[in-house]
Amino acid sequence: MRIFGKLTGFFISAVLTMLACFFCYCTSAQTCTSTVKPSINVSTNSTLTCAGKLVTFTATATNAGANPSFQWKVNNINAGINSSVFETTTLNNGDVVSCVVTADPTFLCATPTKAASFGISMQVSSALPPSISIVASANNVCPGIPIIFTASTQNTSSTLFYQWKLNEANISTDSFAYKNSSLENNDVVYCVLVDSSSCSVDPIASNKITVGINNLPSIIINPSDTSVAAGSTVKLNAVVTGTLSSYSWQPPENVSDPSSLSTITKPILSATNYFFNAVSTDGCLLNEKVTINILHELIMPNAFTPNGDGHNDVFKIPANTNVALQEFSIYNRWGNKVFSTDNVSRGWDGNVNGVKQAMGEYIYIIKGTGSKGKIVARGTFILVR
Repeated sequence: MRIFGKLTGFFISAVLTMLACFFCYCTSAQTCTSTVKPSINVSTNSTLTCAGKLVTFTATATNAGANPSFQWKVNNINAGINSSVFETTTLNNGDVVSCVVTADPTFLCATPTKAASFGISMQVSSALPPSISIVASANNVCPGIPIIFTASTQNTSSTLFYQWKLNEANISTDSFAYKNSSLENNDVVYCVLVDSSSCSVDPIASNKITVGINNLPSIIINPSDTSVAAGSTVKLNAVVTGTLSSYSWQPPENVSDPSSLSTITKPILSATNYFFNAVSTDGCLLNEKVTINILHELIMPNAFTPNGDGHNDVFKIPANTNVALQEFSIYNRWGNKVFSTDNVSRGWDGNVNGVKQAMGEYIYIIKGTGSKGKIVARGTFILVR
């Protein structure tokens, strides 16, 4: 009986050894060369997050069988469910997330049966939401003066997008500064910020700046641009609506009194520009110009080309011609009148009732008075197409 018992014990031991090694790497049916040690690794997209934001952790186990179990831990306190994925929105700054894996009970080669991951230390930002404010380089300025608006931000990342707005309309984008020299009084400028990498990705509006543009006095020069006979003098009058702190005529040597609103030019021998320069009580610069040309004796061109190129398209009395016009008429070669006016600034465009007239010779007649008295001029010219 003892011999049978020994045989029976040997048989049972061999069977158990075979069962234990069934899932292991064995060199024979009875002997396992080694067991395997489970391990686990935990990963997440980023260890930097924001308070209240969803964070996902993933566990990867090896040597733990087909169906291991997982116990997640936050600061070594059990959390989550039995899953290879752990999601949470309640992390605090400095929390450490880890996971313990327990091998599949049917995987008999695992020794020990449990393994713990390294902990992942989380940085959780509870900072204030991003903010933006803007300042202007100047305000209450003169018309045409450029104003630069600059944005400054707080609690932001490096991934910023700026959308500037003028009177609620989108203007310059993606820059922390905006410049404009064409603003009008009471225009409103502000900036909207989007920080795609911060704890808040909602657009954030800055303070609004209402632009002040100073009103300028109005200045009218009488007479405006004109033409006079050579050697004439002209009285220039500056009519001002509003207040000025200073003013003068330029060039001063060409007028009788450069510091008066009304002055008289010196004798004009060639076309001359006169400037009325002024400074408003707000310190804004104003400038008005008047040009006085010299009248010339009547000299008509001998041809014109009405082809629409903007050059010599109209046959007319040249500008600054010394003539008080009574009649300017044009006839074709058969004596038919094709154009007539008493306005010295008008001319013929080569059409009659919208119909282009033929190339060739035409006749003009001019009646009026000039510096030497009555003018009656007659001549011919060529229409070229």
